[in-house]
Amino acid sequence: MTEVTTKTDPRRTTPFRVLLSSYACRPDAGSEVGIGWNWVMSLAEAGCELDVFTAARNREANEAFLAANPMPNLRFHFVDVPWMSPWERGGKHYLLWSWKTWHQARLLAKTKRFDLVLHVSYGSVHVPTQLWRLGLPTIFGPVGGGQVTPKSLLEYYGSGRSHEERRTLLTRLLPRMPGYRGSMRKMRVVLAANSDTAALARSAGCRDVRLLCDTGLRRDYASESPRQFTATNEIHLVWVGSFQRRKGLELAFDALQHSSPKIQLTLIGDGIERAEMDAMLAKRGLAERVHWSGARLGWMEVRDNFRTHDAILFTSLRDSFGSQLLEAMSQGLPFIALSMSGARDFLPAGGGLSVELGPNVSETVRGLTRSLDDFAALTLEQRNRMSEIAWHAAQGFAWSRRAETMLEIFAQVTHDR
Repeated sequence: MTEVTTKTDPRRTTPFRVLLSSYACRPDAGSEVGIGWNWVMSLAEAGCELDVFTAARNREANEAFLAANPMPNLRFHFVDVPWMSPWERGGKHYLLWSWKTWHQARLLAKTKRFDLVLHVSYGSVHVPTQLWRLGLPTIFGPVGGGQVTPKSLLEYYGSGRSHEERRTLLTRLLPRMPGYRGSMRKMRVVLAANSDTAALARSAGCRDVRLLCDTGLRRDYASESPRQFTATNEIHLVWVGSFQRRKGLELAFDALQHSSPKIQLTLIGDGIERAEMDAMLAKRGLAERVHWSGARLGWMEVRDNFRTHDAILFTSLRDSFGSQLLEAMSQGLPFIALSMSGARDFLPAGGGLSVELGPNVSETVRGLTRSLDDFAALTLEQRNRMSEIAWHAAQGFAWSRRAETMLEIFAQVTHDR
């Protein structure tokens, strides 16, 4: 779990004045929205003077939070793109939002002095922030998106395979595109959420690229201690995520069907119809071993499930990292995960089982099946040791520590101006 940081400049006595871009940013939410919010809150609590540009749809929730919890050093600026629905247009809405944000931020920067710009959301290297045009030192990230699905696993995308192949091609071409290279080379620092993204940023001409996980843990989320497992006849694994093709749910099923019958799997997520789920399970004879409530659970409900399972199974075919891994480890859960992207970069050795990819689907499935069976065969002492390692590693990703790391980067960036 190695991340590159710098040492804080001890001469700094005034708060950092930061113009922060976080398209997705709202309290009491998970995923990208929660990541954006937690970066904002952890930096505000660390004493930074923040002017935060975010999407207009976050206004009601954010203003309600500040009304109940006043923070004089935090101000939100809500940017609207009224002629386009964010729910219908997705990435196009974000692209237009980022350009409109630059225009509004330019007006603010004429009346207020900032030390630097920080962009945290959307956390994708594919669309660089335009705020570098303000002429301020710009920190882009943490961002992911440089990772691609291995060719050997593309068949799991079904009818969406061609779309994923186009995304892979675009990702590999980005560093060669003059406009993209021009924007990326303007970034003072690029914080990459995995080594794949770091390699892409460097090939695009970025001079200062550092590895930094894009997510963290709220201080009220982690358990007080690692797990102490007890002997049982079954092993209960949990899989968390939306049922998108890139999350590799069918890969999990393919491995599970050949594993020990004592292994049970709970699914937490949504995205497909019950009939489709039943068909996938019936095809593999897993109807009695896979359990799904059919509904998406709240953030704290997911935490409660972590506390009643033996390990998290993580099979994403393409992910920057996976917040659910960190959240599970904070409850003392060992992991069984494909050794890819952020999972390869940040999961602690000994905290679970990392599964290397094979040259083809069959070999990868067999490797994952072996890992499932190997975990089921562990002694209680071995599982407890994994829990201890995973739990201790997760503590280093508390949002307060994320903020400390970012402040160190701020100090170096402003000192070098």
